[in-house]
Amino acid sequence: MDYTKLLNEEQIKPVLDTEGAVLVLAGAGSGKTRVLTHRVSYLMSELGVPACNILAITFTNKAAKEMQERVIAIASEDDSPWISTFHSFCAKVLRYDIEKLGYTSNYSIFTSNDSTKVVARILKELNIDDNEVKKTVRNHISNAKNIGASVDDYCNQLGGRNSDLIRDVFNKYESELKRNNALDFDDLLLKTVILFKDFPEVLAKYQERFKYIHIDEFQDTNKIQMLLVRMIADKHKNLFVVGDDDQSIYGWRGAEVENILNFKKFYPNCRAYKLQQNYRSTGSIIQCANAVIQNNKTRMGKELWTEADKGMKVTYKNCFNDKEEVDFVLGEIRKLIDYNNYSFNDFAILVRVNALTRIFEEKMNLYGMRYKLIGGFKFYDRKEIMDTIAYLRMVANPYDEESIIRIINFPKRGIGDTAIEKMRNYCYAKGVSFIDGLIAVEDNEVLTKAMKTKFMSFRDLVVDLMNKKLDLPFDEFMSYMVNRIDFYTVYDMDNAEDKNKLENIDEFINVVKEFCKANEGATLEDFMQSVALISDSEDSDTDEYITMATIHGVKGLEYKTVFLVGLEEGIFPSSRALNDPKDMEEERRCMYVAITRAKDRLYVSSAGSRFRFGKVEYNAVSRFVTEADLVKKDPASFELLAKSKYASIITNPQRPSQGASSNAGGITKDLTAYVVGAVVVHSRFGEGTILSRDGENGTINFAKLGNKNFNLKLTPITIKV
Repeated sequence: MDYTKLLNEEQIKPVLDTEGAVLVLAGAGSGKTRVLTHRVSYLMSELGVPACNILAITFTNKAAKEMQERVIAIASEDDSPWISTFHSFCAKVLRYDIEKLGYTSNYSIFTSNDSTKVVARILKELNIDDNEVKKTVRNHISNAKNIGASVDDYCNQLGGRNSDLIRDVFNKYESELKRNNALDFDDLLLKTVILFKDFPEVLAKYQERFKYIHIDEFQDTNKIQMLLVRMIADKHKNLFVVGDDDQSIYGWRGAEVENILNFKKFYPNCRAYKLQQNYRSTGSIIQCANAVIQNNKTRMGKELWTEADKGMKVTYKNCFNDKEEVDFVLGEIRKLIDYNNYSFNDFAILVRVNALTRIFEEKMNLYGMRYKLIGGFKFYDRKEIMDTIAYLRMVANPYDEESIIRIINFPKRGIGDTAIEKMRNYCYAKGVSFIDGLIAVEDNEVLTKAMKTKFMSFRDLVVDLMNKKLDLPFDEFMSYMVNRIDFYTVYDMDNAEDKNKLENIDEFINVVKEFCKANEGATLEDFMQSVALISDSEDSDTDEYITMATIHGVKGLEYKTVFLVGLEEGIFPSSRALNDPKDMEEERRCMYVAITRAKDRLYVSSAGSRFRFGKVEYNAVSRFVTEADLVKKDPASFELLAKSKYASIITNPQRPSQGASSNAGGITKDLTAYVVGAVVVHSRFGEGTILSRDGENGTINFAKLGNKNFNLKLTPITIKV
């Protein structure tokens, strides 16, 4: 096979270098998977290496399947090498030899949910019924296993008052898994390492079999994965790893960028190659990515280049506030669709914090622009939002039994399924509603005294919320309800996932405040009707949609046009990273990953003010905007500026004239007839009346939706004839 016709000069060298340790630093869009698959096929078809002697490991089942298909297509062999994820590889190894560790070969694999239930049950036996403790303990068990530490070593190093509890639960948890002949996902790797350590003959079998080992996405490996790889490769030492230290963005879940940075320390005689030619993006986008990532001090160093044209200049837009940012982005999308023959599929809107998706989702629903959320649920489908809405539905309609059942034990009140079923059956027998049975719970003859006490606690909350609903304006009631329920004790602010959930709840409070501001005297019932219409987005059978995602959700993907929004200090980079150089470098790698998702066009935006956590925030423009050479600023003043409470007032321009077309990207819809009092017809919400008008922006009242602010150029409305 003539590889000079299939690969460039940078790619050919590591493909042909088959003996010993090889490190390939593969920049974004440089064809790393192409190199890895061609190397495997070269070993098979050109050097005659049997497929059974080749191992290739990647991180997702999808990537493993695609790699296998590519290898078979290139090598034209009936047999294929062992290509799998780390967990699949270990599960297969353990099926053959796990009896040596005291399990049977038909062991079960506990899901994360299964493991959490086991930990919860153990804590309950210790008279601890606290969600925060449950999560903390479960995370520590996982962390210990991912670094390959014994429970005693881990807890001794951890120290603190919780270490004894963690040790106790850890030991009970392990005993419970063993009793069930089960492993959790972390065990798959850990038990394989233990098997190899304790039974050298098993390790020797795999060392002898796998003469050539390949690891994809090496920058995402954790400590136990690195140890596993080194053990298997120890005999033949033919280890080929491909990765990009500049794309290591999973430190929060255990990935250690040091594995790739220190690879030469483990293998001093390794050869290192750099894939720096990018085949994805234009010259301007590559220049932007290089400008940002060069600010990281802990990296191996490479610089992307491309033979592609410079293309469109990267656009930076500093908007007056978050609402204008949304209209700017959606206006540019509409303009490119109308005048440049783009489709919805060509666009991705990327955020660092998933709470920022809400305002985009709402506007895309209002403007009739189809979208799909990658890497998570749509805003109104997220559990914490559905729980919050269930509370509101219960207060609005106390006879909504489904909503009551959903939140009766959230936050945890110790009201189990048995107690709920007894209450339900009692109410059916008496011919009363669930809420009536709850109000009169003291008279219930079938519940135990302990059950009654727990139901009474929930009943008192419900009664209090119903009374406060009558006494307070709706926006004030919303804030009162969230504080009264005390969601903030359910979620741990030190946990990234929990922090996102709290931010989503705060964003939902913003939704309520915006609705009340636009609809004077609005009630809970008005809001519930409106939010139901907005959240019930129309799912179409078409494959045409705008992608909305967090940066972590699109790693490995590419889009014709990318909008990177929310570039403000404290958002991107995150507040956690502002005082931690290591975290800041990972944030910068996130920025690099986001930039390199774009093929033809890249837009970066920030907002001078943003409504978050129940108040207007004024954040400084992100340092990454400056580092990307999108704005010019005196570097010496940056740190001082970033700490300033009024930073965005200093750095942001004055609000643009509302009569200009800046928000909508110059869309040429004639707004002459769209005057105050005009009756319009929306493609989805029916007839409405324009209440006010400010340039291309206006407030429209719809009978069921209430008052909503629209960009009239983007909204699918026509004047009623």
